[in-house]
Amino acid sequence: MTAFGIDLGTTNSCIAYVDDAGRPVIVRNAIAENLTPSVVYFERRDSIVVGSAAKNAALLAPDLAVQLVKRQMGKKGVEYTFHGTRYTPETISALILKELAAAAHRQLGRPVRDVVITVPAYFGVAEREATRQAGQIADLNVLDVLAEPVAAALSHQERHPAKRVRHLLVYDLGGGTFDTTVIRVDGDEVNVICTGGDKELGGADWDARVRDYLSNAFTERHPRLDPSADETFMQDLWIKAEQLKQELSSAMTRRRTLRFGGAAVQVEISRQRFQELTADLLDRTLKITEETIHKAARKGVSQFDEVILVGGMTRMPAVAARLEELLDAGGWRPAEGPGLWRHEPDLAVARGAALFALVKQIQQDGSPEQDGPHQQAEQIADRLGISAAQAEAMRARRVTTVVPRGLGMRVIDHGDPLATTDPSRARTMIIHLLPADTPLPADSGSVLFHTALDNQPIIEIEVWEQTEQGSSEELADNTKIGRGRLRGLPPKLPKGTSIQVTFSMNETGLLTVYAVEPGSGREVRFDLQIGGMDRAAIEKAKTAVARHDISS
Repeated sequence: MTAFGIDLGTTNSCIAYVDDAGRPVIVRNAIAENLTPSVVYFERRDSIVVGSAAKNAALLAPDLAVQLVKRQMGKKGVEYTFHGTRYTPETISALILKELAAAAHRQLGRPVRDVVITVPAYFGVAEREATRQAGQIADLNVLDVLAEPVAAALSHQERHPAKRVRHLLVYDLGGGTFDTTVIRVDGDEVNVICTGGDKELGGADWDARVRDYLSNAFTERHPRLDPSADETFMQDLWIKAEQLKQELSSAMTRRRTLRFGGAAVQVEISRQRFQELTADLLDRTLKITEETIHKAARKGVSQFDEVILVGGMTRMPAVAARLEELLDAGGWRPAEGPGLWRHEPDLAVARGAALFALVKQIQQDGSPEQDGPHQQAEQIADRLGISAAQAEAMRARRVTTVVPRGLGMRVIDHGDPLATTDPSRARTMIIHLLPADTPLPADSGSVLFHTALDNQPIIEIEVWEQTEQGSSEELADNTKIGRGRLRGLPPKLPKGTSIQVTFSMNETGLLTVYAVEPGSGREVRFDLQIGGMDRAAIEKAKTAVARHDISS
């Protein structure tokens, strides 16, 4: 059975597979487009539209459409209601995934079951698990959730193989998120060194600046008219802003006519003015990139053989120009070779995900242990419809990623005098047991903590994840993502009793927390449940989504 790679993007999504020749191929959707807009339009109660038609329908009825849902993944309490039915971000994303899978089934005549779905490198545990759940709700077998820069590197490696060790800097600026990642490629091994990013910085923010520029130009000429409350006008303004942004990558000036309340205004915007309006956004990406480069230097990587630009936003001329300035100023520019690559900005991630999906499928294949490697490769190749040589090559590939954001637990600050006299009022802080950029799989080892009260019957273990670049013990710089309780402790335990806590995370990003009170042997172990969706909730959502008639 063919495995597929899915780039579930903020503004556009696409799906790919590896053909019989071993090449990753993008599957076009029902209207022969490589990219499907990540827009869902709720036409009727059980009838929805996904893609370009949904994006167009949103012009007339914006209150029935959802866009940029990826920015809501992993957030608690976010819901949408259409025609009396409530939807979560995971469910909305599942509808997009189902349409991508259906399009591939129609085009190839084979069902889509095993998939790898990509996420921004800087997505944390909650966002990654929400993405995995979206795939499950779409009735897909999610082999793994893969960081987008890693997928792009795999695609680049397939197109431009090299025999020597290479260090890549991947700058990924998409429609809704930004990532920068340093990767070491050594033959069949792809290892993430470190990563940084902003999950709420992307092309949509550039669009918003152009939209505001257009809106202000209209109201300056017609101050008595206020179109900002008109959803149809504002939706049309979003479309015009996105088009202008794209056109100014190749043109120096562009014009648009705005109409509202019987008035018409023609607005011109130049590339220079566009760059001025959005300069601070680009500065934010460069600041994160510089911080990531410095992290890589502390890990022994001080120069890059190649810099790969990924994401549709990297088509803006200012991106490459400013990035080259940054690399030149720091002496990080590639010493030799092609320098900056703009590698299939819209498609590289899906292609790389398809390659990784095949790797995962082959590595997870349960061939009998008594068979030799060659015989196993032949069996796998026969089942997947590829050559034995391809199967052996794929099986040899290894991809190592990292903990994207530090993970820790909340503890009392024993430097606070109240920790002794009144622990309930003492300052609390976060201790990171798994720092950011720790290679996966990761194990913190047993870390010693102590009870704060005499006769403490329960110990609550709160799991927190850092939200900012760099490690911080402040609660404001972290967010609580889960908890577990160590119950049934022996009576009359004195304050200061030792508790051993271990955090471990596997290659797919599943976090397991283990705590034990050594004296009694009482222990708690839990896989972190994220997003409030247990197995029953996922199955219920899967049934609800299956009832929908989806068109594109």
